[in-house]
Amino acid sequence: MNFEYNNVLKKVNIEWLPFFEENKESLKKILENLNKIDEKIYPNPKDLFRALFYHPPSDIKLTIIGQDVYINESNGVPQAMGLCFSVPKTHKKIPPSLKNIFKEIKNCYPDYNIPNQGSLKQWAKSEKILLLNAALTVNAGHSNSHAKIWNPFTDKLIKWFQEKNNGSTFLLMGNFAQSKQVFIDQNKHKIFTTVHPSPLSAYNGFFNSNVFKNINDYLEENNQTKINW
Repeated sequence: MNFEYNNVLKKVNIEWLPFFEENKESLKKILENLNKIDEKIYPNPKDLFRALFYHPPSDIKLTIIGQDVYINESNGVPQAMGLCFSVPKTHKKIPPSLKNIFKEIKNCYPDYNIPNQGSLKQWAKSEKILLLNAALTVNAGHSNSHAKIWNPFTDKLIKWFQEKNNGSTFLLMGNFAQSKQVFIDQNKHKIFTTVHPSPLSAYNGFFNSNVFKNINDYLEENNQTKINW
């Protein structure tokens, strides 16, 4: 299936659409370029903007920014599903960074049951968490292959979103995500930063950071509902 402008936006929450109107030509050009690539691309076009399906920008409680979409598939189903760090329930293997996220949540909340699958759709739907990757597509098997295509566009999206939201919380894990702070008004929004949860770095400050409890403590102090991780 091709990446067509109207199709990729079909399920996007209506309150995000002004951004796409403002940046219509940029997105159309990106999609045209994707359609010229003679390789398998993840995710499926219908999942491209899944992070924006569930809630208007003004309702987002927490934003997590990832770098790149997953590069593999299982039984014909891509790992990439349009939500950063998340894989479909049908995938039996939980990616290592997500496993470490679950482990740190358990460090914060000992009664937490680590899931046996890696879909974070519930976070996006019920907990109002925006799970946004900076690069929204990838060539199968080639990490960061579309970073240059998408980064200028998603930088604009982050900037636009934080202007429309009156006060949100951001979780930026690792140097790449932290580089996006320049687009966020820190007088208006709260930013939590940690080391990236990948196995290469998680023991250098992600584990025992208590970041998931600290986020909930902050939300509670500011009269917001805690996140049910």
